[in-house]
Amino acid sequence: MKMTYMSIAAIATVLSTAAAFGGTTINLSLVTSDTVALSGDTLTDTLSGNFKISIADSATVTLNGVTINGVNDSVYSWAGITCEGSCTIILEGENKVTGFYEGFPGIFVPEDDSLYIEGEGSLEARSNGYAAGIGGGHNINGGNIVIEDGMITALGGFGGAGIGGGYEGAISSIEIVGGTVMATGGDSAAGIGGSLGGS
Repeated sequence: MKMTYMSIAAIATVLSTAAAFGGTTINLSLVTSDTVALSGDTLTDTLSGNFKISIADSATVTLNGVTINGVNDSVYSWAGITCEGSCTIILEGENKVTGFYEGFPGIFVPEDDSLYIEGEGSLEARSNGYAAGIGGGHNINGGNIVIEDGMITALGGFGGAGIGGGYEGAISSIEIVGGTVMATGGDSAAGIGGSLGGS
């Protein structure tokens, strides 16, 4: 029988290529630096510190029992979860995401990009100040949001929509196809839609 052997360098190449495509479980309690989730990754557990958690452009990522408790501190000027472009989030179990500094949402969707939310789990997303629960930030425009499934609770901060625009910011579009959605805006903002001073 003919045996085929791979060099250490070849094995390293295969492993690094696999890592580039994601497919790993990222335990947030073990994270020690800013982290970008790749397509196929699963995020779990409670974020251990004040780190920026992002989802790569065009990636599909699962949230399974995630808790991100952002602190309202200007040193950490980012959302609870930042989409780096268009992405899909699949919900499993119970998930809670709060933005960090007050101008940033629980989950940020960039202008001209789209966030798709799927899965049978739940998500509670909230602002820590003047942003939307899901969508845009304070004077930071948000993109397109499509909710296809899940139990979604979204809470905006002052002037920010539950799902939509942050205070003085715009949102592109919101489409709810399925799931159960409870969205509450901050003062003078919509539960779903526009913000105070925005469009």
